[in-house]
Amino acid sequence: MKVRASIADMLAVLAMTTNIEPKKLRRAEATNIGAILGLFIFILIGIVLLPVIVSQVNNLTSGTAPAVTGTNATLLQLVPLFYILVLIIVPAVVAYKIYKD
Repeated sequence: MKVRASIADMLAVLAMTTNIEPKKLRRAEATNIGAILGLFIFILIGIVLLPVIVSQVNNLTSGTAPAVTGTNATLLQLVPLFYILVLIIVPAVVAYKIYKD
């Protein structure tokens, strides 16, 4: 005698024997595709603009006649670093909020 059971039947038996109620997904519990797509676009645009920002900072702070010198040049050279930090931290926070919900 062959017994065939579906996965749903096995899960129902498991739920009955362990007294665990099966959890049903509601509409609000679905993955937020819009937020994930927004993160992807944010990271993509950020990576594309990074070389432009780095080259502009280098043009302004180096060369034979730099446009920005002294302390201002030092601060301006930190702009790409903070730009990269924003590219890392913002998606991490948004991804954490998506995961938490």
